[in-house]
Amino acid sequence: MLSHLQFKQNRHQLQVSFHYFYRLCSFLYRRYCPRYVTERRNIEHTKMNDIDLLALLCLQTVLNLQTQSFFCALMSALLPTKIVITRSRFNRRAHQLLPVINAMRQGIARDYAQTGEIAIIDSLLNPLCAKVRNFRAKIFSGSANIGYNATKKMPFYGFKTHMVATTNGYILNYVVTAASVHDAKEATELIHDCPCPDILADVGYVGKRLRTEFKQSGYTLWTSYRSNMKGAKQHNNAKLKALRRTIESRFSVLVDKFGIEKNLTRSNVGFQLKLELAILVYNLGFFDFITN
Repeated sequence: MLSHLQFKQNRHQLQVSFHYFYRLCSFLYRRYCPRYVTERRNIEHTKMNDIDLLALLCLQTVLNLQTQSFFCALMSALLPTKIVITRSRFNRRAHQLLPVINAMRQGIARDYAQTGEIAIIDSLLNPLCAKVRNFRAKIFSGSANIGYNATKKMPFYGFKTHMVATTNGYILNYVVTAASVHDAKEATELIHDCPCPDILADVGYVGKRLRTEFKQSGYTLWTSYRSNMKGAKQHNNAKLKALRRTIESRFSVLVDKFGIEKNLTRSNVGFQLKLELAILVYNLGFFDFITN
């Protein structure tokens, strides 16, 4: 009984995770947050500060919770001193922090990422509805459309997210297009200011015009040929093909752990926020900002 006051029970794992993300977001917020956000009007009167909100958004991404109402209810029970705003206000404040999250992701890539000599390009599918509703879906009308999923051999309605990554899987940049857009059309925009001179890409990026555009921009593009293409056996290097498959394994992590493929948001800002958060939290796994 005399040692009762010295007993310290371990906190709930969610509280531990929140404390970790709070420290991490505090460092990144001070370093990369734009001044027009930190110096906005009446910022000192907000019921929840930006760092608390960023930590909660990162925690929601790690937990892979798709519905924000369930997440807010869970956090209200575990962290009552932090959740002091309604779910609708929480959602609006989260949308307002999109420029901050984008600045943090780009700043980390610019200051800390070790890019190497080779980058990899591939695309990830973002279906917005079930196959049976492809021709009836009206969400994101005018932006999303019907494309083809070559892996599952079925059409889908939604978007494509084109990503460029390093050989160890770090995501450098991404571009979102409609599902029907051919991969090659967005490749030149995706590698804008990419520090890697050599690019490995999927067969969807095959084309003489694209190789010429890459060469004019100072990049060397290598894509594997389809088996029925002329010179495929001589061109397809087994080591390069194995290296290019790195991004496919990284995509599986983004889909399974962070739910980047399933997006239940109904606005352009919400859709981009989900992508930014998933890529940011995924990329943070390459560094240890807390210890160092």
